[in-house]
Amino acid sequence: MSTLSLRRYLYQRYWRWISHYLDKRQPAADKVVLTQKLIFILPSRYGCWFMLLTALLYLLGTNYQNNLILLLSYLMLSLFLLCIVLTYQNMSGLTLQCPRAAEFFCDAPGIATIALSSAKSHFMLQLNFIDQDALTLEQQVDTAALTIQQSVRGCYPLPRLKISSSYPFGLWRSWSYISLQQQYWAYPTPIAGQQQQFSRDDNNSTAEHKTTAPSVDSLAPYRSGDSLRYLLWKRLARDPFNPVIRLQQHSPEAEPDWVEVPAVSGDALERALSIACQQLLVLEQNGNRYGLKIAGKTIAQSNGPAHLQRCLQELALC
Repeated sequence: MSTLSLRRYLYQRYWRWISHYLDKRQPAADKVVLTQKLIFILPSRYGCWFMLLTALLYLLGTNYQNNLILLLSYLMLSLFLLCIVLTYQNMSGLTLQCPRAAEFFCDAPGIATIALSSAKSHFMLQLNFIDQDALTLEQQVDTAALTIQQSVRGCYPLPRLKISSSYPFGLWRSWSYISLQQQYWAYPTPIAGQQQQFSRDDNNSTAEHKTTAPSVDSLAPYRSGDSLRYLLWKRLARDPFNPVIRLQQHSPEAEPDWVEVPAVSGDALERALSIACQQLLVLEQNGNRYGLKIAGKTIAQSNGPAHLQRCLQELALC
């Protein structure tokens, strides 16, 4: 077993054990307030060297009976112990929650919004999900946007959020792992394709789009209140006593469409879901009414952000 594999194995075992401990200590909740029960504090690497230097100065001052060196060691020890309280207070009382579920496409970074609130200020906080990049907040903010990635479509519970800080002097490091009662959606990656998944409504399959073009027959006498935009000025010059206007033409309403996912499995299913995802996005962007047929389910035709979200969630869970 290579060194890298051994480290990964040990880390997985450690995280499995710590997750079991944290699940009992802090179950998932909609809102979490950092208290003494949830905050862990240990000396940082810099703090360990600082404490070693303090001990050496104390031994040196005792050996040579130098009061100035002893006074310096006492001051350093006092500062070291005071930082425990300051580091704890910098995190205590902070309230965190995730107001809405994150939504993104597979293999693309998503954004999970974390709301932070507190009656006091907090400085130099670092937030990140496990195995994700950390975000540093130098000052107190209301919201923090954290990146989250997932390569497999589906609906997943939000992973534990790690929040840490070494404020004010970096001698101590405080951290906490919190679990928020929220989920995130990973949708199939949209790709274009020629698969026959796009069809017209069965009730309108024989109907054709009929567009009307302005012609000389679509004229009407001018009446008071009509827009001068449609007035035929050339004809008015020839016959000023009989003004006419061109009737404004209206395009017929677009026919509703169906997006169908065939009954396949494996890689063929993943490709079909990605193509269907792309078609849903195009139909929504064009303002068309559309429905979804997938795995024996039928979602009625509609449009709008809520309808698109429901269709994408069905693709993620298929």
